[in-house]
Amino acid sequence: MNLADLLAALEGHTAATEEEVASLVRILRFLQEPADPFARANPKGHVTASAVIARPDASEFLLVHHRKLARWLQPGGHTESSDASAFDAALREAREETGISRFDTPLGRTILDVDVHAIPAHRREPAHSHFDIRYLLTSTEAARDHAASAEDPDRPMRWVSLEGARALNVDPSLTRALAKAHAMLSSLAPVRMEKP
Repeated sequence: MNLADLLAALEGHTAATEEEVASLVRILRFLQEPADPFARANPKGHVTASAVIARPDASEFLLVHHRKLARWLQPGGHTESSDASAFDAALREAREETGISRFDTPLGRTILDVDVHAIPAHRREPAHSHFDIRYLLTSTEAARDHAASAEDPDRPMRWVSLEGARALNVDPSLTRALAKAHAMLSSLAPVRMEKP
């Protein structure tokens, strides 16, 4: 994992809200501490990577239900030593969790959103923070939108509209990321001309 590249990408990221600014500041400070920011053994927390997966026209987003947290989330998770970057980790996690093999990257490797969130203690794992780096992926593939995740057969997935995600009471930071993705993809959509 290239820490210098991640720092440079984060320093070039423009946060959309005060909450995201606060997360960005926390992540930048965390990455400059001496402990390995990617190691799950770091007691403070670790960098995670996730993907907001959308239809190219922003009509729907793919969410995965997380049993431990009892919430609908975007696909993502921990980085691995084989990941060359946070983007690569997000792409790997998206493929593993959804079973979708092909994604488009409308923003390239540019960061969509960042968030720091608390993870409660679970079994032997103490409470810690996830310093999440979020990217935008799109797909036209028909993922198992009514079935289970590829990684965990007991984990449901669902394609939902932005309004549908809000109805599921997704976390405010995810709502922000979905809204940003919706706005960006809508601005990239081809303009339809009315026939005279």
